[in-house]
Amino acid sequence: MGSIYFVEMGRREEVLRAVEELISRLELTESQPFRIKAYERLWEVLASLPMEKWLSFRSIEESLSDIPGIGEGLRRTARELYERGTTPLLEKLRAEVPDSVLELRRLPGLGPQRIRKLWQEMGIVSIDSLAQAIERGKLQNSEGWTPALIQRLAEGLAIYRQQRHLLLYWEASQIWQQAISPLQGRGLLVMPVGEFRRALPLITQVEGLLSTEGIALAEALGWKREASGNLLHPTLPVRLHLADTRAWGRALLAHTGPEFFWREMEKRLPPTAEAASEEALFETVGLPYILPAWRDWEDVFDLAQRRQLPMPLDESHIKGSLHIHTTYSDGADSLEVMVERARQYGWKWIGIADHSQRAAYAKGLPPQKLFQQGEEIDLLNRRYQGSFFILKGVEADILPDGSVDYEEKVWKRLDFIIASIHEKLQMRKEEAMQRLERALSNPYVRVLGHWTGRLLRTRPGYPIDEERILAICAERGIAIEFNANPYRMEIDWRWVRRAAEYGVSIILTTDAHSVSELEYWKAGLSTLQKGLLPPNLLLNNSEYPPFAPTTER
Repeated sequence: MGSIYFVEMGRREEVLRAVEELISRLELTESQPFRIKAYERLWEVLASLPMEKWLSFRSIEESLSDIPGIGEGLRRTARELYERGTTPLLEKLRAEVPDSVLELRRLPGLGPQRIRKLWQEMGIVSIDSLAQAIERGKLQNSEGWTPALIQRLAEGLAIYRQQRHLLLYWEASQIWQQAISPLQGRGLLVMPVGEFRRALPLITQVEGLLSTEGIALAEALGWKREASGNLLHPTLPVRLHLADTRAWGRALLAHTGPEFFWREMEKRLPPTAEAASEEALFETVGLPYILPAWRDWEDVFDLAQRRQLPMPLDESHIKGSLHIHTTYSDGADSLEVMVERARQYGWKWIGIADHSQRAAYAKGLPPQKLFQQGEEIDLLNRRYQGSFFILKGVEADILPDGSVDYEEKVWKRLDFIIASIHEKLQMRKEEAMQRLERALSNPYVRVLGHWTGRLLRTRPGYPIDEERILAICAERGIAIEFNANPYRMEIDWRWVRRAAEYGVSIILTTDAHSVSELEYWKAGLSTLQKGLLPPNLLLNNSEYPPFAPTTER
């Protein structure tokens, strides 16, 4: 059953990516919002289907037929994508919209309308041609392009050009599963190695290790032998190294890296030491097992020798999460749908945190709508009769002067507030710290969100005094979120360890805007593991909500 699950999970991701691509290309060719919204609705519905529905299109079609707004045309699109991986419309759009134009969507501050203008009116058709246009001042005299906007675009462009070849950890996870599920389905021994196994947020190469017994079958499935002897996937950026199962542990250590870690292990190991597992090799050198995620720390051998490594985090430590958006603001799924998916994970509680009223661009909630959501939460909590808890919260904007959105009469009616900066991100360190320090002085703030506001591959974070922020959070008992959105993955794992030294709690969040994005917690946990956080400082590791509901205060 496991191999079938992975195959269908790969198909689900392929279909969802194809619908996303179709929407993105449509947005660049026309301004018919009703048509685009129809495909967005299709994506939302497909993403919400449980995995067992993906075993056949008949199951999917039965589910789609009961949903308002999903007509025959959308069902036909879903069938074509499931069976063929494409549709006539998608092929037409691929011919009309160059891939290089579509890539412009990855830059912060560039929406469909601006990209259409760049492409159709100014002849800018790629990342490189946009960079050249900025350098030559081509945008300065164009309507709607302010100096501040051009400056932000230039900064985001510079970062993207440096990192465009890198994969997000989540992307690498999807690619890996798609590439190796046919091998796993045939019982071959294959494991990830390299940066991917160490769960770095950005990855240069997805690599794995395959037992030599599987070479012939892998080649029969299309994997290509390189001059080095490694195997390369025919269409995906995945490379497999090869090892005999008798020396599997040593090969796994060597290829997982990083290099300094392997060199140190190599010094400690007898030259002829071979083992079928890494654990046996660590035992040989008298050390406890060092997780792959921990191996990027240069002092990890000292920590291991002094027996100061924490208990590893695992999925059993995730009993709930916060920072979940719904259709009350800019989420794709209803409150009840998000709750039910969390219950399917076996979680015991969640905290809803839609956008506050300041975030008008994200349908931020005015007080009355926030109270209305609270009433629905109360109804659901009564239904669950203590078997599951839903906390009433909000992701409140930290305003430019450092105040927190809403007033005290609103804050009092909430179980928790996540305070985050969403606007005016271009700040000097002094400005950022003034905003953050004032916000963190608010006694109703329980969690600091968006540590620096970075977006991997597109936007650097604003500068902060990390030590000062950690000291404030420790003093005031404020937790810091580890945001598992693939583009965020922060508080950065290197600062998680320092937070733990201060005794500051971390809460793993997904910032989910749909049921499919709730899945981010698994990849997020892998990267959070890197921070050497002990389970007692992970707020998710509690059978009961970490913040008392207002009804209990």
